[in-house]
Amino acid sequence: MTAQAWVIGGTGGIGASCVRSFEASGLRVHASNRPEEDITQPGVAEDVARRLASDGGFSVAVHTIGMSGRRLGDGPVGKCTDEAWEEVIRVDLTSAFRFLRACLQYAEDGSSIVLIGSALAKGLDEDFLTAAYRVAKAGMHPLLEAAAYEGARRGIRVNMVSPGLVDTRMAQRALNDEHIRSRFPELMPLTKRPSTADEVAHAVQWLASSKAIQTTGAVIPVDGGWLLR
Repeated sequence: MTAQAWVIGGTGGIGASCVRSFEASGLRVHASNRPEEDITQPGVAEDVARRLASDGGFSVAVHTIGMSGRRLGDGPVGKCTDEAWEEVIRVDLTSAFRFLRACLQYAEDGSSIVLIGSALAKGLDEDFLTAAYRVAKAGMHPLLEAAAYEGARRGIRVNMVSPGLVDTRMAQRALNDEHIRSRFPELMPLTKRPSTADEVAHAVQWLASSKAIQTTGAVIPVDGGWLLR
């Protein structure tokens, strides 16, 4: 049976690119999308992973879902609302924990698991002071390390791709802001533009392949030089 990949958020910008990339490489792909399979809800990740394990198993899994909490009041620590804090942590970080827990229980030995993080987890910038989002993405780093440590004994690799600004629907507020657009040469000096979802998916594809057989617990920046500033 053809190997299977599990993509959380397969209709979003990065998730859809990952689905296309995996399908092009010959993998079967199962995409978990809301509302049918809402991985942010308790028990759903385990239920889906258990079902996939009984349907030929899965050897690749990618968590791509995330949200910006600005519409709920995410912002500087002194202004971030309780609603934004709780919802962003739930969607961005708690769902990643549940996803990793399910993968470590049900993924095949030798699997590759990839999280999508963010360059905003490190460093501070006046135009991107979103406390809840930053903490949620930063919280993925120790979670990643713990999962990679646990998975290594079974040959399971757990890594993260960390983009800067990506041209997706979630980033449109920033991408449509004339001031932020004028800062691209500073924010992402390598290309002076936001990344495309396909460029992020290329890094995911490499981590999912046997070419990354010795790589685990790593954070791969696909941020155009964001963190070099």
